[in-house]
Amino acid sequence: MGFFEYFVTVSPEFGSYAWTFFIIQILLVAGGAYFIWLHTERNMARATFFRQLGIALMIVGGFGVALGVARMLNTPTFNQRFWFYIQFVVELILGGYVVYYMRSVLPELVRNSRNRTPTPRQMPSNAAPATPRPVATTGRREARRERKRKQR
Repeated sequence: MGFFEYFVTVSPEFGSYAWTFFIIQILLVAGGAYFIWLHTERNMARATFFRQLGIALMIVGGFGVALGVARMLNTPTFNQRFWFYIQFVVELILGGYVVYYMRSVLPELVRNSRNRTPTPRQMPSNAAPATPRPVATTGRREARRERKRKQR
């Protein structure tokens, strides 16, 4: 079997390597969901990084899960080995970029975000104050809505 034939050969069995790959993809999706919705960071630079990392993990892991499901369903086009090698290479590139970003770029962003002091919001000196809205007198519902608007 030659190099090209190895990558385009359809393998109908879902063996231990395929199960390992599939479980890792599910874990990537779960990790991405954690970073997007549950992980909290006080530093804005780190919070942005982890949110973007979560999105990337969800995309890459979701594509891997879709490949695993297609392989489980024995779809001949997606049973070829090159899909999984392409997915593996993409994940290695993503992992390498994350390590590079965390070691080189992120520390500088964290330092800059700590040193920056928030500027107080000021109204321009020539701006006229906002005119008050008239109180609703048409009915009970409108009056309630107006009271809620004033409380905001």
